[in-house]
Parts: sequence; structure tokens; C-alpha cells
Amino acid sequence: MIKKVTIFLFALLLLPTTYSSEAQQQTKVYRVGVLMLNRVERPHIKALRDGLEKAGYIEGKNLLLNMEQSKNIDHLRSTAKMFVEEKFDVIVANSNIETGIAQQATAEIPIVFMPASAPVRAGFVKSLAQPGTNLTGLTYYTDFRENGKQLEIFKDVVPNLRRVTILIDGGALQPVDAPSLALVRKVAAHVGIKLLEKSVNSLLEAEQVVSSLSRQSTDGIHVTCTGLFSNLKSIGAISRQKKIPLYGCATAQVTEDGALFTYAPDMHHMGHRAAWYVDRILKGARPQDLPVESPRKFEMVINLKTAEAIGIRIPPEVLQRADKVIR
Repeated sequence: MIKKVTIFLFALLLLPTTYSSEAQQQTKVYRVGVLMLNRVERPHIKALRDGLEKAGYIEGKNLLLNMEQSKNIDHLRSTAKMFVEEKFDVIVANSNIETGIAQQATAEIPIVFMPASAPVRAGFVKSLAQPGTNLTGLTYYTDFRENGKQLEIFKDVVPNLRRVTILIDGGALQPVDAPSLALVRKVAAHVGIKLLEKSVNSLLEAEQVVSSLSRQSTDGIHVTCTGLFSNLKSIGAISRQKKIPLYGCATAQVTEDGALFTYAPDMHHMGHRAAWYVDRILKGARPQDLPVESPRKFEMVINLKTAEAIGIRIPPEVLQRADKVIR
């Protein structure tokens, strides 16, 4: 009898230790902070959340996913500082602006950009194959040629395009990449388009520029694809009202924001790939060892409803080339 009681007590002594160990493993919560200027729930943001869930990270259980809304640069900086002070496991940056702020905030916490334009030239990584820093992620385009091709397709979509107002992100943290703009200028001259360059530092400034335009002053509006222009709803509404064709940086801007067309990477795929990077890092991989991934496919998406609303007839042969046509 004494022997049985002794065994029973010994088992009881073991139970708290075993339970405590299992509970500790079950309650491990990974903290991932997402930096976004002008927060929008876009396909790549939704896909990031979905991708993390498929990888086994459940919000409220083993994942704290902080998507702080930032309406200006100062707020972005304070959010990045908070992520660092609270020792987040990974910071995800929505574009070059957010990536630059995250890079300034920490050299230790892994940063995943989704996407960044020309990350080597921007100083985020040493090379695409071997980042060599605490940053890695996805690029928006493979090289500068895509920027020129966007303007060529604009000309195909709107054959009478002669003057294009290009809105340039003039923010100190996101200067226009010189080779990219130089190529756009070269393509414009080649296809007979006069560029009207307008540098803006905020969405409000961009809205003011677009509000001052008319079909008599410009034939189309182009934007540089940075975080500043991640949300084109207001610009899209104004351009539709003035019946001026607008180029969008992503499919969502064509389906939701009023842009006429886009030639851009699949942002939904980018969000899933960003989740893959986060998962690998949370499992012990170092960002400096994870090569930067470039988009494998660009999609041309055209919104016929928008075309009809602004009085644009898109050539049938161009519609046949499109990957998606919104009717």
C-alpha cells in the first residue's frame, strides 16, 4: 500500500512540470509587425494573413499580427520604434518608404519587404542572391524595363495618348530612381508622348494636381509605384469624373480604385511569398541567407467599365492581349 501511495505522489510531482512545459510551448506567441503608409486591405495584405494562417500561425493563439495604421511618415517612424522596443520577431514593410524607415529603426530584427523597388540600389541588400543584411523579401519589378513597358502599354490602350501627367513620389525617403525615370523619359520620346512631371510629397498634393487637370491639358495620368500611391481611390474618383485615363500599380487599383488598366506583378502571390519568408525566419532562417525574389509574371488588366465611363474605346487587339478584362 505504501509503495502504491509513493508511486502516486511521485506521479503527481511530475504532472505540474510536464503540463508547464507543454503549456509554455503551446502559448508561444510570435509577434509580426506590418508597416504600411495609408493602410489599405489589398490582395497582398490579405494574402500575407492567409499565408501565415496556412503555415500554422493563428491570430490570437500563437500569432500577434500588428497592422498599425500610419497616415504619415512620423507615425510610421513611431510605429517602427514601437516594434523595436517591444522586440517583435519580424517586421514586414509594404514598400520602399516603409522599408527605409524599418531599416533606420533596427539592424537586428529581420525585415521582409513586400515589395521593394530596386532593393540593391536603395541600399536594403548587398545583392539579390545574397542580401547580407537583416532585410530580404520581394521586388516589385525585375529590372527597369518594366517601367518603360508600362508607358508603351498605356499608349496601346489609349492610342491617341500624346500628353501624360506623371505623378512622382518626391518624398525624401523615396526619391525617384534616376535610371527608372530616365528610361520612362526615353520610352516617352520613342512613342511620341510628352511627359508632364509633377513631384508630390503626399496624397493630398497628388489630389490637388489631379483636380487641376482636364482633358484639354493631359491625355492620361501615370503614377510611380511607391507606398505613397498604394491607395488611388481619391485620385481614381477625380480622374473618372474628369474622364482622364489613369494607370494603376496593381490589379486592385483597376478593380476598386478607378484606374483604367495596369501592367504589374500578381500582388496576391507576393503576399503569400512574404508569408513564406516570415515563416522561414520564425523557424530560424537568417534574412541575409534568403535570396530576394523577383516577380515571375506581369499581368495586364483592363477595366472596360472604366473605359466606358470615361469615353475611351480600347482596340480589340489590345483586349485580346490582356490577361484579365473587367466587364
